[in-house]
Amino acid sequence: MTIPLVRHGLFLAGLLTLGNLCTSCSDWAQAANEPPSAEAAGTWRLVRTVNPRGGADAVSVMHTADTSRSDLDLAGLMIRCSGERSELAIVLLSPFPLRAHPQVTFGDGAHSARFEANVGPPGTAIVLAGDPKELLGKAWSNESDLFIRVTDGPKTISGVVPLARVQSALMLLRANCPVPGSN
Repeated sequence: MTIPLVRHGLFLAGLLTLGNLCTSCSDWAQAANEPPSAEAAGTWRLVRTVNPRGGADAVSVMHTADTSRSDLDLAGLMIRCSGERSELAIVLLSPFPLRAHPQVTFGDGAHSARFEANVGPPGTAIVLAGDPKELLGKAWSNESDLFIRVTDGPKTISGVVPLARVQSALMLLRANCPVPGSN
């Protein structure tokens, strides 16, 4: 009985972390009078956070991890605009050291791929270089779930993020990313 309550509490904490991370990672503070806007592509959420300094908005699509099949520290997956490209970040509840370079494995078994990642501020974003579509690969474009394992030394966090409608989420993100030099 206690474990389901803990999972739900951590799930809510994960949602809050995902909602606030795009602001934290881009070093923008959310304007007090302008809440972030959110749209949906299935269970993926588009989040736009206004830059109070007048620059480009922080825009991302996010999905929480399946809490029944994931470690409690895995909050979810975020794909965010980064200049003319997008970048993929795995969002955690427990921070990694900012100088760490954890290994990220996507997939399970024969359809797995391994990458070296960087840790983004405040330590709860594991950021992978490269195009998210290429990182996720064609092997997972038809899969319903993305298996994720993040390893740094003895610390391993793993779990599952549903991929249903990820293509729609990427199109929604692309349509809402700020145009470089427009602000």
